[in-house]
Amino acid sequence: MLNPLTWLFSAALFLTLTFKAANVHHLIWLLSSLVITAIIAQLSFSSIVRRVKPFLFFLPVMLATYLPLAVILSGTGIVEQLRLLTMPLLRIFLMLSAMAIFLELTSATAVLDAVRTIWFKAGRKWRWVEYAFQMLYLVFRFFPMFKDEFSTRQSLDKALCFNDTSGRFFTIFTFAHHVPAVVSNIFHRADNLGMAMTIRGFGATVPRGVAKQMSFGFSDLAAVGVCILFVFGFSTLA
Repeated sequence: MLNPLTWLFSAALFLTLTFKAANVHHLIWLLSSLVITAIIAQLSFSSIVRRVKPFLFFLPVMLATYLPLAVILSGTGIVEQLRLLTMPLLRIFLMLSAMAIFLELTSATAVLDAVRTIWFKAGRKWRWVEYAFQMLYLVFRFFPMFKDEFSTRQSLDKALCFNDTSGRFFTIFTFAHHVPAVVSNIFHRADNLGMAMTIRGFGATVPRGVAKQMSFGFSDLAAVGVCILFVFGFSTLA
């Protein structure tokens, strides 16, 4: 299993090369690397499609909005505008697919654990860094907590027969109605969490230990070597 920072480095390298892709051969090379990575990691194709689906869903809407304005303002034809849009859209699709694979392979919490492991082994006793790490952990937990809390309230509405009967506008109205209560409840839970952390002695020992340390191994070194070969192959296609 690779270190999350190795996956992060690979993803950043892939995004940089995707941004620099200048021809079809580059795009084929990048797409092939994504497919090989997904096969080796045994990722489900449906899970990747689920993350990229919003882009595919809104692509026709974006084209229908952009093309008429581009044709009128530039004075060129639709075919020419589609030709100009092809490379940027393919780049965006590859970037989103790469991030989807990255999020399937690791998580923000795992990346933080890896960074904290390095910081713990460095032995620096900087309290503000520990507070910054803890703030990031809480921020990354806020959004899943918000989603769970809102889903719970939606389930309660359905149980009380307050189901969606008026279309999308009613859904937006319901969301706006629940947001203040959900956020207030999350802040209350965060306040209780802060009290529990203080009682358990948070900040008494600096640097704090890491429950699940993320170390680098031979597989990470091999992955870096593969990345170097990947960049070399990309440069030969220029």
